[in-house]
Amino acid sequence: MKELLRTLRTRALLPLTLLVPLATACADSTGADRGGIVIGGLFSLTGDWSSLGLAGRAAMELGVEDVNAQFADRDLRLRVDVRDTKLDPATALKELESLHDRGVQVVMGPQSSAELAALKPYVDSQRMLVVSPSSTAGSLAVSGDGILRLTPSDTLEGEATAALMWSDGIRTLVPLWRGDAGNRGLNLATRASFAARGGSVAAGSEYATTTAQFAPVVTALGAQVRQALASRPASQVAVYLAGFDEVAAVLAAAAADPTLATVRWYGADGIALSPALLTPQAAAFAERVGYPAPIFGLDDDARDRWKSVADRIEKRSGVAADAFSLAVYDGVWLAAQAYLASPSHVDGNGLKEKFASAAEAYFGTTGWTALNAAGDRRFADFDFWAIRGGRWVRVAKYDTRSRTFIR
Repeated sequence: MKELLRTLRTRALLPLTLLVPLATACADSTGADRGGIVIGGLFSLTGDWSSLGLAGRAAMELGVEDVNAQFADRDLRLRVDVRDTKLDPATALKELESLHDRGVQVVMGPQSSAELAALKPYVDSQRMLVVSPSSTAGSLAVSGDGILRLTPSDTLEGEATAALMWSDGIRTLVPLWRGDAGNRGLNLATRASFAARGGSVAAGSEYATTTAQFAPVVTALGAQVRQALASRPASQVAVYLAGFDEVAAVLAAAAADPTLATVRWYGADGIALSPALLTPQAAAFAERVGYPAPIFGLDDDARDRWKSVADRIEKRSGVAADAFSLAVYDGVWLAAQAYLASPSHVDGNGLKEKFASAAEAYFGTTGWTALNAAGDRRFADFDFWAIRGGRWVRVAKYDTRSRTFIR
């Protein structure tokens, strides 16, 4: 088995030029003209989680540039139409409808599960293909729809986070989460995995997506933490906080409650590597309470593939690239392969089949991209990032197959 995997990986790492003949042979057999295909992008450029939105847009642009350079002498040419969703589901749907009116069949994004859930009925009814780099909600793990996700569903992230907590000696968890589909799903997955290990989980609290003042939220959280401390030492109690950029305001408010600084805190993928948390007050509290946050990790064996692309993404966007933004880059290449392998008149359902087939054997900047029956990434490890000395550093890596940590 190890020898087989080694052989497959070696083949996957071959220059992309060697992959072209097979794909173009499929295209040539149709005689179709594929010049000027527009791929849509739905990213939060000016709203919450704009760090990923900006990096995702850059990754998409670079992916299209590289695909077009690779196939300069072929009949495939891609173009980009990126729209700003502001991480708002209604805006995302409006922009998707506009892209569809333009004839767009394939869309990269959106970022959040709440946006993706709002798009799903339209995507399915219009036979489009939407490829999210970062949605994790288990409620969207549906076989046969028009959605693919180049990130694993929340079940694996919940397992990784609970495993880290348990390894750190945590036995009682007090969760706090943003009231959107993705963060609700992460809360459910994490608390379920933690409870399955024998831990106790408090009721926790959900705050609305429109919340701007977090003092009342933190007061309620503090009450639950004090209740947990009545039966457990502080070393065994932790807060799990899942949200987006507003987490910086939550941490700043929490700094006013000394009790909340006596327990450890853990985060979720929506804030991992976020510049929003590097503001002085938020960063100081995050560093004091630990606050490691997971994101699906980059394969160290693929460093020669992702490092140069990550550097280009950062140079163009001003934002450090992560696995989510690199998944956008991989998504563009897979979309190109899907178009090349399809007849000239193909809808999103047909493209989805070819996309998934290409993903099965593709080793891109994010490693193996194979999808499961629900169209979600099948394999993933998780890197945990925490703020140390005013910057994000990797503090642990979790292998979901061996269920082991590297620290």
